[in-house]
Amino acid sequence: MSGDSLRIGIAGAARGAGFVAGVRAAESTGTARLEAVYDPDPSAVERFSREHDVPAACTSFEELLERVDAVVLSSPQHHHAPQAIAALEAGVHVLSEVPAAVSLPQSEALVGAVRGSTATYAMAENYCYIRANLIVRSMARAGVFGDLYYGEGEYLHDVRDLQRTPSGQRSWRSYWQAGRNGFTYPTHSLGPLLQWFDDRIVSVSCVGTGNHTAPEHEIDDTVLLLARTRRGALLRARLDMLSNRPHLMDYYSLQGTTGAYEAARATDQAPRVYVRGRSAQGAWEPLETYATDFLPARYTQPPTSAGHWGSDAWPILDFIETVREGLPPEDSIPVDVYAALNMTLPGIVSETSIHQGGTWTAVPDPTKFTAGIGTEPGTESPLA
Repeated sequence: MSGDSLRIGIAGAARGAGFVAGVRAAESTGTARLEAVYDPDPSAVERFSREHDVPAACTSFEELLERVDAVVLSSPQHHHAPQAIAALEAGVHVLSEVPAAVSLPQSEALVGAVRGSTATYAMAENYCYIRANLIVRSMARAGVFGDLYYGEGEYLHDVRDLQRTPSGQRSWRSYWQAGRNGFTYPTHSLGPLLQWFDDRIVSVSCVGTGNHTAPEHEIDDTVLLLARTRRGALLRARLDMLSNRPHLMDYYSLQGTTGAYEAARATDQAPRVYVRGRSAQGAWEPLETYATDFLPARYTQPPTSAGHWGSDAWPILDFIETVREGLPPEDSIPVDVYAALNMTLPGIVSETSIHQGGTWTAVPDPTKFTAGIGTEPGTESPLA
């Protein structure tokens, strides 16, 4: 589409504020505008509408879909797939928060809805847009690290204070993130790695430490995920949402045949790389020395008010341009439904593995899901 600005709706006022900076940047160019908001809590809708000057305060998700061209799903994670499916069936473009789904049936239904809709679907995995991760992605794709064979991702974030609402009721996080055992919040850790490796995970082994810090929760204090990719690389991811420790929400590393990368582990450190033939023998270099050559130009200046180190704005700006132009912007990294599920499904499957003592468990390929195929799929279908 082109011409008129894209009308954007927000579903989920509490987390939706993180997308406002990106929408405002699009408004400044006339490509989009923040049109409507919906939340099941009327007071949250009123507050969001007042603080962000939103024209339409909706009383239902259905009303929201009637008022907008595209919807941002910043609702609790078990609503992402059902709401995305409803929007796609209504012809409304979807930018979903993470993860894309919470079960295999939801995942397959989502693929079917995307295949059956003319609307665009994308997942807003903002950690893929962190400045350091963008630089490493470009370096990896350019072959600077050689053949990649090992990577790490860690998300260590004590969220015990988010398990209850202000009124003392259990929050959605108390079940969907801490009330199940496994790698229940996978995409921040796995998303950047899968983009660097340009690969998908085919099997996982998941184990945990047991419950020590907060035994009222189902999830183990620390959960470890080992993953094999289709090309044979090994990935290791750690999730910890209970332990008493400072946050470390964006640690990554990779190892290739000609070099390595390690993110910072403490505030007095900086991301670093070693590249054989360029770095001094046995010595790390600051990653930032590679920014001029490898940071894509479109991501050099994030809106100043964007959260998560500026990364929150890029998913929605890429999404808006993709919807308007019909193709992703050059050098962009939009996360379509297959990429979204490649980041999501290892976490869903991990729950089976951890309950079986870490048994290696296959991760389905979302391109092979049959939902939405029909009897005559056509040449555009992955199964055709």
